[in-house]
Amino acid sequence: MKNKIVSFYRKNKKVILLIARIAISVSLIVYLISTRLNDFSSIIEILKSSNKLLLLLSLSTHALGTYITAVRWKALLNTQKVKLSTATLSVTVLIGSFFNNFLPTSIGGDVFRTYDASKKGKIPLSTSASVILVERFSGVVGAATYAIIALFLGFTAIGHRSVIIPIIIFFVVTVILAFLIINPSLFRLGKISNKFKFIRKLKEKLSNVYNTLISFKKYKKELIVVLIFSFLLQFTVILNWWLAAMALEIHLTLTAFIFIVPVVATIAMVPISIGGIGLRENSLVFIMVAMGITNEKAALCSLLILLMIILMGIIGGIIYIIRPYFESRSKKNDT
Repeated sequence: MKNKIVSFYRKNKKVILLIARIAISVSLIVYLISTRLNDFSSIIEILKSSNKLLLLLSLSTHALGTYITAVRWKALLNTQKVKLSTATLSVTVLIGSFFNNFLPTSIGGDVFRTYDASKKGKIPLSTSASVILVERFSGVVGAATYAIIALFLGFTAIGHRSVIIPIIIFFVVTVILAFLIINPSLFRLGKISNKFKFIRKLKEKLSNVYNTLISFKKYKKELIVVLIFSFLLQFTVILNWWLAAMALEIHLTLTAFIFIVPVVATIAMVPISIGGIGLRENSLVFIMVAMGITNEKAALCSLLILLMIILMGIIGGIIYIIRPYFESRSKKNDT
């Protein structure tokens, strides 16, 4: 019986894990609604009195974020002699947001972006994946930097708990990893890794990825530009959340969200849910309540942000469906 269960799990591992992650996301959202949104009349009043203009401005930051992501991605692809337009990459980013809502963690869309850029740019998948890795990590560096900025601006605690030491550790680890990605030979890790058979074989299989990462050492100016775009992108997310909170008359400073966004985004990347759904909302509510915000307002804010993310995913899904039609027409016109 045990062998049959193990065999069934191995054959259907991907489906089982997908169902489990969906169940976790749904359970976390149900838990959030059932524990935080108890007073229905109060919820209606909050929504009625919400500032619709601020909500619209909050939603508009997604469009800006899509454009900045495309420009940042293009800057990295240029170093690999890949010439794709910002418009093409923006479309791919939007479609990636659709896959983010259905694949594990918030990096599911990167899998699609890796494949799409490889196909359209006519480059190896490993090269495309390396570009996405550097792009993603530039975002982590941006998040860690904002967390440090929040400390300098006076945000040092959640409720009565200090966040100084965790933020400093997060920043230091991020900086070390950044140096290792751009310069893998740092700390002579290459020589050390060659002593271990498993690591040596893995390194051989990922040699193209390794070589692409090494190549970025020659593009220091481009990497600085990418970091600047990462800071801008992170700020659009901060604005998105802050404006949504302001629309619901949640009186938290922009400084608070400079800290909140990197922390919650990092938690959402834990691969146990679909697109970080459930983890992101509950962690955001937990932090906001610890700062003195009521359960109803904190929960509504997190759910409104989720709805915006889902809306962008729907737009990406529609584009994904109709894109082949327009591409086929474009090819016919060329011929």
